[in-house]
Amino acid sequence: MSASLPARHAVRLAAVAGLLLAAAVALWWLGSSRIALDRGSDASRHAAHALLTLALARGMVLAVLGLRLGAVFGGRVGSLAGLGLLAPAWPVVVLAWSASTAAMEAGLLAGAAALALVGAGLRRALRPATAELLATALGTLLVAALWFGRGLWAPALA
Repeated sequence: MSASLPARHAVRLAAVAGLLLAAAVALWWLGSSRIALDRGSDASRHAAHALLTLALARGMVLAVLGLRLGAVFGGRVGSLAGLGLLAPAWPVVVLAWSASTAAMEAGLLAGAAALALVGAGLRRALRPATAELLATALGTLLVAALWFGRGLWAPALA
């Protein structure tokens, strides 16, 4: 996402990515819940898995997206893109949350704002190319930390 890409397109792309992710998780969750009901097992476990999947996937995308867009376009665009990524999944999150006990949406919203502000700080402190590169590297490290640390934070949410 270089500076040649207009900021409004970056925000729209984030919203479309959030919508596609929410649709994929919703389809999987509804299908697995239907199979669980047919077999007479507990469908709430699948709702918790759907919430954790949404949290992990959106958190991983948000780690790179928020930092990088904040570094390229500023904190406002980075925050809007983060909100655009998170908001389309809220209907699925609310439904899955009502069927399970896991909840973590406030942390993702706070993370979206914080990551965009860190990216904007990099933009002010460094040259544009260096800020973009460093934001991408930091985002990649956060993605790795989320992925490899999911065994630590995922059970706390379930």
